[in-house]
This record gives sequence, structure tokens and C-alpha cells, in this order.
Amino acid sequence: MIKIIHEIIDEVAVCKIEGKLAGLDGKGIIQEKVKDLIDNKIVNVVLDLTKVNWIDSTGLGELIASLSSTKNKDGNLILVNLQGPVQSLLKMTNLNDIFDIYENVEEALDKLKK
Repeated sequence: MIKIIHEIIDEVAVCKIEGKLAGLDGKGIIQEKVKDLIDNKIVNVVLDLTKVNWIDSTGLGELIASLSSTKNKDGNLILVNLQGPVQSLLKMTNLNDIFDIYENVEEALDKLKK
């Protein structure tokens, strides 16, 4: 089961994701959260993946769709605190070239302020 806790910092949603981004367990959960944020005029989102230790193609699809949703509203979706398997899969699929990826939330927030 995927758990998402978010807080708003300077008009940026920081979402802490916990669990595996895999299979049908979490299908649509991240996209739904991002859509709710966009509906509330929050178009910049930071996904903190500290507690995500596995991701599969379904999870990648969630991330890509969420990125597209924010970009369509002139916002951005940034990934932070990637764990080994997640980071490896993003590199293997060259998605690390599509996403903005930072070491921590503070770096991501600094980037969005510019």
C-alpha cells in the first residue's frame, strides 16, 4: 500500500511517498494526488522518495503522467531522495534525463524559487 503525506511550503507541495511504486497496489494514487493539488492551484510538486525502495513500470507511468500534468499547467515535478533501486531504474530507462532530480527537499525548493 502506498501512503502519501503532503505539506505546502511556499506554494510548493512536498509529498512524502511511502511504499512500493509497483503493480496495481498504487495505480493512480500519485496521479490523483497531483491532480488534486493542481485543482487547488498548486502546480509545483516535490516527491520525496526516501521511503520508496522499489518501482516498476506502473510506478514509472505514475511519475511520468504526474510530470506531464504539472508541465501542462506550467509547473514542475521534482524527485528527491532517490534510493538505490529507484535511482538505478531511472538511469536504466534514461528517465533521469526527463525528471529534475535532487538530493533533498531543500535543493528542490531552492530550484523552484529561481
